[in-house]
Amino acid sequence: MEMIVALIMVPCVAALLMLAVRNDKARDAIAIGFAALIGLLSIVFAGMYLGASPVYFELPHEWSGFLSAVNVAIDLTVGVFVVCYAVRYRRLLPLVLALIQIGVCLWFELTVQHGVHFESQMRVDQLTVIMALIIGIVGSGICVYGLGYMKDFQAHHPEQKDRRPWFFAIMFAFLSAMFNIVLSDNMAWIYTAWEVTTLCSFLLIGFTKTDEALNNAFRQIVMNMLGGIAFQIAIVYAALNGLPLLFSEFLTAGSASGAALFAVPVALLAFAGMTKAAQMPFHTWLLGAMVAPTPTSALLHSSTMVKAGVFLLVKLSPLFLVFPAASVMVVLVGGLTFAFCSFLAISQSNAKRVLAYSTIANLGLITACAGVGTPETVWAAIFLVIFHAVAKSLLFLCVGTAEHHIGSRNIEDMDELFERMPRLARFMMLGIMCMFIAPFGMLVSKWATLVSFSSTGQVVLLILLAFGSAATFMFWGKWLGKLAGIAAHRESEELTVHRTEWVAIVLMALLVVVCCVFFPSISSMFVEPYLLSVFGSFGATIGMDNLLLMSIIVAFIVVVMFGTLGKSKKKIVAPYMAGITVDSNRRVFKGALGGEREATSRNWYLENVFGEKVLDGPATVITAVVMVAGLAISAFAAPGVSGEVSLPMYAQLTSLNENWLATIIGIIAFVILGPIVGCLLAGIDRKITARMQGRVGPPLLQPYYDVRKLIAKDDVSVNTVEGTYITFALVFTLIAGGVFFAGGNFLLCVFLVTLSALFFILAAYSARSVYSEVGADRETLQVMAYEPMVLVVAVSMFLGLGVLGGLPTFDVAGVANTPLPLIVACVPAFLGLLFILTIKLRKSPFDLSYSHHAHQELVKGITTEMSGKTLAKVEIMHWCESVLFLGWIAMFFVWNNPVSIALAVIVALATFFLEIWIDNNFARVKWQTCLKLSWIVGLVAGIANIGGLVAYIFLVLV
Repeated sequence: MEMIVALIMVPCVAALLMLAVRNDKARDAIAIGFAALIGLLSIVFAGMYLGASPVYFELPHEWSGFLSAVNVAIDLTVGVFVVCYAVRYRRLLPLVLALIQIGVCLWFELTVQHGVHFESQMRVDQLTVIMALIIGIVGSGICVYGLGYMKDFQAHHPEQKDRRPWFFAIMFAFLSAMFNIVLSDNMAWIYTAWEVTTLCSFLLIGFTKTDEALNNAFRQIVMNMLGGIAFQIAIVYAALNGLPLLFSEFLTAGSASGAALFAVPVALLAFAGMTKAAQMPFHTWLLGAMVAPTPTSALLHSSTMVKAGVFLLVKLSPLFLVFPAASVMVVLVGGLTFAFCSFLAISQSNAKRVLAYSTIANLGLITACAGVGTPETVWAAIFLVIFHAVAKSLLFLCVGTAEHHIGSRNIEDMDELFERMPRLARFMMLGIMCMFIAPFGMLVSKWATLVSFSSTGQVVLLILLAFGSAATFMFWGKWLGKLAGIAAHRESEELTVHRTEWVAIVLMALLVVVCCVFFPSISSMFVEPYLLSVFGSFGATIGMDNLLLMSIIVAFIVVVMFGTLGKSKKKIVAPYMAGITVDSNRRVFKGALGGEREATSRNWYLENVFGEKVLDGPATVITAVVMVAGLAISAFAAPGVSGEVSLPMYAQLTSLNENWLATIIGIIAFVILGPIVGCLLAGIDRKITARMQGRVGPPLLQPYYDVRKLIAKDDVSVNTVEGTYITFALVFTLIAGGVFFAGGNFLLCVFLVTLSALFFILAAYSARSVYSEVGADRETLQVMAYEPMVLVVAVSMFLGLGVLGGLPTFDVAGVANTPLPLIVACVPAFLGLLFILTIKLRKSPFDLSYSHHAHQELVKGITTEMSGKTLAKVEIMHWCESVLFLGWIAMFFVWNNPVSIALAVIVALATFFLEIWIDNNFARVKWQTCLKLSWIVGLVAGIANIGGLVAYIFLVLV
C-alpha cells in the first residue's frame, strides 16, 4: 500500500515544488530528481507485483468520511476552476457543463449513502502494472525532455511571460492523476482523477494564452466534460439502482449476471472512454492540442489523457461480451475512426498533425479491439497501448527538437534531415518504423488484431483494418522517405540540442527497441497473466517462433541503422538532373539552353481524395449517429445473457509450423532456388514478349548474363545508404519466400514483403533525384493499392481452411491438410489476387513506378539512380518476388493429394503467361485508376469472400 501512496503523492510533491522554484538550475535538478524517483518507483512497483494475481488494498472504514470529503472537495475545485475560466473568457457552453457537474456532485453527495463504498479502494493487476510503467517511465521522461525544450521555447517567445513553473507543476500533477486512475478501484475516485486530467489538459493546451490556444483548450474541455458528465451519470445510476461502485465488483457482477440494469452505465462509461480517447466525432480536441508546446503533445498522446480513455475501455472489455449494444457502438466507432483518420493523415504535411491523426487512428484500433472483448483482441489492444506509448512519445520528442532547430514542423522541410541532424533522424526513423512496419511492435500488434478479428468473424472491422492499414503505409512511407534523403556532408545542426532532450529521446528509443526485441517476454510476464485473471484463458494469436524471428530482425535492423548505415565507401556521384549538375545539394543543373534551373520535388498528399474537406464531415456525422444509436439502444434494449463469448463465431487459432529448423531450411532453399527459377521465368517472359511483338528474342538465360555484367561494373552510387537499403529489400524478400515455401505463417510472409517494399522505396527516396522520387511516390501508392487485397486473401485463407474441414490457421502448411483445394471456398479472393498480381509482377497497365517498356513516360522510375551491384540486387529481388507471388497463386490449388502439387504448378505457369499477355496488350493507366480499381476489387472480394464464409460458418457450422 505504501508504494501505491508513493506513486500518487510523489508527483504531487514535485508539482508543488515546481510552483515554488524560479531558478533554472534548481528547477532542472528537482525535475530530474523527481522524474528519476517516479520512474524508479514504477519499476519497483512492477517488480513487486510482476505476474501476480489481482491484489486488493482495503483502507480502514473510519477513513471513509474524510476520504469522501477530500474527493468531493477536489471535484468541486475542478468545477470552480472551469467556471472561473469560462466566465473570464466569456465561454457559455463550458460554464453550463461545469455547473451541471457541480450540481450533480453536490446532489449525489447530499442524498446518496456513500460510506459503505470505501471497503476496498485500490486494486493492482497486470494491466495496472503496465500502465504504471508507461506513466512512470514515459511520462517522467517527457518531463525531463521539457526542461531543455521549454528553455528554447521561452527564448523563441520572449514576448510571453515566463510561466514554466506553472507548466511543469501541471505536468507532474498530470502524472499523479493518471496513477490515481489506474490504481483506484472506487469509481468515484477514478472519476475525480478523470476530471483532474481534463483540467490539466485544458491548462496545458491553453498555456500560451493566444486566441488559437484558448479556442482549442476550450474545445478540449467541452468535449471531455461531456464524457465526464456521462461518467458521473453512470456512477449516479449505479448507486441509485444498487449496483457496485467498486470497479472490480461492477465488472464481475455485470459479466456474471448480464442484468439489464448494467446496460446503461456500461454504455455511458464506454462513451466517456471514447471522448477521452479522442474518437470521432470528438477527435478535433486532440488535433487542436497540437498548438501546445511539444512536451504537452507528447504527454497527452503517449502516457496520459488519451491512454486513460483506452485503459477504461480495456477494463470494460469483459462486459462488451455481454452487452452487445455497447459492444457494437464501441467496435464501429473505433473501426471507423481508425480507417478515416488513417486516410486523413495522408493529406497532412504538418508533422504534428500527421502524428495527431495517427494517434487518433491507433486509439480507434485499440477501442475496436476492446469492444470485441475476447482474450485475443484484448491481448492485441494492450500491446497496441504499449507500443503506441513508446513509439509516439519518441516521435513527438524528435519532431519538437527538429522544429526548434530547423525552424519548421513541415515534413517538406525535413528533407536531408539525415545529413543535417543524423542522430535525430535515425531516432525519428526508428519511431516511424515502429509505428507501421513489421517486425516492429505496432505492426505486430495489428497482426494480432487481424488474427483476433478473423477468429471472431468481425467482417466490418476486417475491411476497415485492411484499408486503414494500407493508408498508414502511405503517410508513414512518405515521411520516412523525406528523412532518408542523403546529400553531400554538411555541418551538423545537433550541436545545440539540450542534454535533457537527448536523454529523453535516447530513453524512448531504448524503450522502443526493448519492447520490440523482448515482445515474447512482455507477453508471457505481463499480458497473459492479466488475461488469465480476467477471462480465465488467453488465446494464441501469434506463434512464438514468429515472435522470436521478428525480434531477431528488429535487432538486426537497429544495429545496422545505428551502426553502419551511411558509412559505405562507394564512389559517390551526383544524381541525374536532366542536364549538367551544378549543385546536387540544391538540385540545380544547367539545362539544354545553358541556363541554371532547380529541380524540385514535393511529397504527394492526395488532398483531393483524402483531404479534410472531403472526409472529415462525413466521418463525423457517421460516427456521431453510431454513438447516439448505441446509447439509445443501450437505454431501451435488454442485453443477452452469456457467460461465454456471445459472438457469431469464435475460432481458436491453430499454428501448424512452429519448427525453427523447417523455416531455416525453407529460407536456405529459397535463397538457392528462388533466383534460379526467377531468372528462368524472366527469360521466358522476354522470349514470349519478343514473339508477341514479332521478334526472335534474346537467349533464355539473357537475364542472368545481364545481372552478371551489372555485378562486374564499378560500385558507384549517388549516396552512402542506397546500397544498404536495397540489400535489406533483397534479404527480406528471400526470408519471405523461405517462410512461405516452408509452410510458415502467410501473414508473416505478407508483412516481410511489405518491409522489403519499404526499403526499396527508401533507396529511391534517398537518391534525391526527382525521377526516382516520382517512382518512389508511385511505388508507395501501389503498395497502398494492393495491400487491402492481400490481407483479404490471408483472412479468406484462414476462414476457408476451417470451412473446408481443415484447421483454421494462417500457416501455409494448412492447405495440404484439407480434403478440398482452397479455391473451392475462396473464389473471390483468388480473383482479387489475380487482379493485383499485375501490380506485384510490375506488369502493364499497372507498372506505374518501374517498367521495362520503352514507350512508357517513366521507364526506370524508382531505379533511375541505381547501377552496378545495387541494380543487380534489384533484378534478383524481382526474380524472387515473381516466384513467391506465383506461389501464392499455386496455394489455392493444393490439398491433401500429392497430385495437387502438379496442378498448382500448372495453374501458376498459366497465370504467368496470362500476365505476360496482359503486359503486352495494355498501356499504363493513371494512378487514380490503379488505386480506384484495386480498392474496389479488394472491397468487393473482401465483403463477398469474408462475409460469405462468416455467414456460412454462423448459419451452417455453428
